[in-house]
Amino acid sequence: MFPIILGTAKFGTYTSREESFSVLDGYLEMGGRRLDTANNYAVWHPDGKGGESETVIGEWLKSKNRNDVEIMTKIGAQSVDGFTYDKLDGLSPSNIMQSIDDCLSRLQTDYIDVLYAHVDDENTPLIETWKTMSSLVEQGTVKALGISNFKEPRVLELLDVINQNSLEPFKYVQYRYTLLSPNIDAKFSPQIVMNEHLFGVLKHLECKPEIIGYSPLLDGCYEVSPDELPNEYDNLLNAIMVEELQMQAEESETTTSALVLKTISDYGVTPVTAASSIERLKDNLKLLI
Repeated sequence: MFPIILGTAKFGTYTSREESFSVLDGYLEMGGRRLDTANNYAVWHPDGKGGESETVIGEWLKSKNRNDVEIMTKIGAQSVDGFTYDKLDGLSPSNIMQSIDDCLSRLQTDYIDVLYAHVDDENTPLIETWKTMSSLVEQGTVKALGISNFKEPRVLELLDVINQNSLEPFKYVQYRYTLLSPNIDAKFSPQIVMNEHLFGVLKHLECKPEIIGYSPLLDGCYEVSPDELPNEYDNLLNAIMVEELQMQAEESETTTSALVLKTISDYGVTPVTAASSIERLKDNLKLLI
């Protein structure tokens, strides 16, 4: 299996349609198949309303063989006010059904390879959410299910719900993950950062999901000065680690981003990574393909 999943969160907003098509074509030519998107990408862009990424993928797919691509999309984290994450549309049965119809329309397809519950909805009983998600698999609209940004107790509670009601298991789990540890006061909500404890729990789940990490390269921060880390990761230990990684990469005649992705992959986490150009993507994957 190709070692990374292509992140498409910026397609149609930060990355133009033409640039997005170029990256998608190049990724496919390299042997990649899996595309990571969501119905709320990229609501945080000044002109974004959500759905832009799926729309670009759908337009691109029209000239491709649908079976050559695996589309992994997510629902439940669309901002209700369009600006903040204080209130999300959630995972009620009615919103799931409306969301999947909208996703299929934007993607111009009749099925989704992997559907994620993007952010846990604690206002909707898990049994209601997962019965509806499972029904989409039963009818063939979705091939497999995943969860993203669920806290450990809720993951275990969901497993009990699935086992007790003979529902469809989740085969994928996705969390924020990189080699640097965030500052203790860093705030990412509603995103959840995967730490060593959570990784251990996920690794030993009886359903054996694939563990996927998003934002592994922190928007290129491994390629800049260690003094310019994002605020959430700006501390001395991280600066030292970045400096050491940069030295290792230079000695190996590769990019620091490539070294980071290789390290994460070797650890047992599948990275979701994006690139604004196919050249940058190839540089990032030097040690993986």
